[in-house]
Amino acid sequence: NVWFVGAMTNWTPRELTIDFSFLETGNYQAEIFRDGINADRDATDYKKEVVNIAAGDKLKVKLMNGGGWVARISAQRP
Repeated sequence: NVWFVGAMTNWTPRELTIDFSFLETGNYQAEIFRDGINADRDATDYKKEVVNIAAGDKLKVKLMNGGGWVARISAQRP
């Protein structure tokens, strides 16, 4: 199974916490696209990262003004 999680903001920067407790017990890989350091001035500035997460983990997300965040989450194969 694959899940997509996303967030976007208006012109107010925000910090929020994504709670992965909706995932079934197990380990997952999250391919994340997040605002880059200059995203508030350049909409093409973003960072891609791949992180390992587990069901129940929480991840802090920082959204730049006018920015967003998205993750593609997939179960890791044993």
